[in-house]
Amino acid sequence: MFDIVAGKSEKDRITFYDSTKGICAIRYNDGTISTNLAFDNYEIRTKFILRLLFFGILCLIKSFVLLPIIHNNPDLNFLYLIPAITFLLVAIILLIVSRHKAKEEGLKNHAAEHMVFAAYQRLKRIPTLEEAKCFSRISPCCGITLYSSFITCQIIGFLVYLCTGYIIAELILFIIALLCCNFSPFNALGKLAQLFTTIKPDDENIKLAIAAMATLEKLNREGKICFCN
Repeated sequence: MFDIVAGKSEKDRITFYDSTKGICAIRYNDGTISTNLAFDNYEIRTKFILRLLFFGILCLIKSFVLLPIIHNNPDLNFLYLIPAITFLLVAIILLIVSRHKAKEEGLKNHAAEHMVFAAYQRLKRIPTLEEAKCFSRISPCCGITLYSSFITCQIIGFLVYLCTGYIIAELILFIIALLCCNFSPFNALGKLAQLFTTIKPDDENIKLAIAAMATLEKLNREGKICFCN
């Protein structure tokens, strides 16, 4: 078994990445599938870093601007939720844009990516088509769960403040959100969002995901770089 650190789905392709490389499986109009090396996961890393910067900036604004206002004006405690509301609005916009961009096949590939990855985690090997079909298209570690975790932590912090008057440090909320984004209840909103960003896949979508994962496993097993069609 090898570590898969990320996945990416588009309307005609699915890519799985380990820490150093990736494999992109492409389905052509005639139904054939080819696999290609995808060394560059720059886009995925960049998106992750930009999300963290976005969350961090909002947390700084809350710490140095909003919390002093709330401290001096307790009636304005609703300001505590401004970061959570901002995270939520941005997530909704991204969901709408991504769904429109992906179209039906992209959403099916996204679901297939989740199902094959879940099967691989459970079985500790590349799943067959029938095995993968037994797993849910809703993943606890989809990228959207990072937004879910930050929103949930902000809401928890707000409830603690309302009930006890204690303000949890933003750094603590930030770290908890980052560490717990793949666990319930922090990823609950993200799981709900996946009902919107995935569609039940066809067998061909699942086969595409299996092809990408199987080729990536082969590269890791052989310990060398090769090209497979």
